[in-house]
Amino acid sequence: MLGGYSLAALFSLWSAYESQSFAAIAAASPSVWFPGWLDYAKAHEPKAGIIYLSLGDREDKGRNPVMRTVSTCIEEQHALLQDVGIKTTLTWNPGNHFQHPELRCAKAFIWCLDQLLLY
Repeated sequence: MLGGYSLAALFSLWSAYESQSFAAIAAASPSVWFPGWLDYAKAHEPKAGIIYLSLGDREDKGRNPVMRTVSTCIEEQHALLQDVGIKTTLTWNPGNHFQHPELRCAKAFIWCLDQLLLY
């Protein structure tokens, strides 16, 4: 399993597409707004079978216009995973990007572990 928060979560998602080393990915508040990410995700298929996604329900309220697209981007990422049969979930957490990252990561890893036990 591989996972992280923010840019580390985006790296973890990228690793799911590039490597067969990970059965599960715990991506808490991944930076899926990053320019070019969704084009990459559309052009590739993930090799990990289990992927957790989460986002804060206020993460799209910032001043930066690119980062304000994060809610739309995470929903599109989630749909891409569902379309190719990945066992996935999208969890919405209260708050902005900087609230409770430790708890969000813990929830992500616990969900992935539970799915691995059922896998």
